[in-house]
Amino acid sequence: MRHHKKILGVALALGIIDSVYLTIVHFAPGALYCPTIGTTVNCESVLGSSLSAVFGIPIAVLGLVWFVAAFLFLLFGHNKIVKNVWMLFGAGGILYSIVGQTIIGKICIYCSLLDIFLALSIGMFLYL
Repeated sequence: MRHHKKILGVALALGIIDSVYLTIVHFAPGALYCPTIGTTVNCESVLGSSLSAVFGIPIAVLGLVWFVAAFLFLLFGHNKIVKNVWMLFGAGGILYSIVGQTIIGKICIYCSLLDIFLALSIGMFLYL
């Protein structure tokens, strides 16, 4: 069980790092480094789209809040109901990201990595 918490901590830390980077890119687009591969992989198109924010809040900021709160749950414990509701919000974030990238018709590598970290974190939390 302790080993699983370490893996979860790493996934959450990577999610925080990725979210911070995407938040910086949202407010300073020139900071983006993402290779454009063919016509499909194009972070700039995804991050610059109207779908990159919900009610004016950048998705990256929402992801950062999710990962920081989840990290605090890991460190200090959590109520099972609150944790499960929080995991549903995370699952909704993954769904929004996948649907958004599908609508745009482009893939953002950093967004997809964030989805992976989020899915791994949710799975680990539900396992613990």
